[in-house]
Amino acid sequence: MQPSITPMTEADELLPLLRACDLPVADVAPGPLQQFFGLRDESGLRGVVGLELLETEGLLRSLAIAPAHRGKGLAAHLVAFAEARACAQGIGRLFLLTTTAADYFTRLGYQPTEKAAAPPAIQATAQFAGLCPAASSLLCKSLDDRLRS
Repeated sequence: MQPSITPMTEADELLPLLRACDLPVADVAPGPLQQFFGLRDESGLRGVVGLELLETEGLLRSLAIAPAHRGKGLAAHLVAFAEARACAQGIGRLFLLTTTAADYFTRLGYQPTEKAAAPPAIQATAQFAGLCPAASSLLCKSLDDRLRS
């Protein structure tokens, strides 16, 4: 069975994987502003990704792949899904904060960005304002208009 990506509306299934991957969970609240998507196959949840939508900008967050399923391209699949989803909702740029995966996201087209240059809506997120360590890197990607539908 090919893995499928579906919306996640309950934190109960999402939180254990985020915690296992050492990602912050204090502000996780699936709903209209925070959208989470799970990648599943016949044996269960393999990965998750989140989007926090803020006017014309968005925050890519909570990308997590279960350790037993890493190295199979699942993270790139989830990121591409989240980017397309963000475009479809009118988001022009995605930002993300990371302490360990800046090189990975750079390979996906994200560019290092000075934190002071982040839009006020991004700076006001819980992730930016304190959940992510001060040493985290901020990256940004302009979304291609070709993805908009």
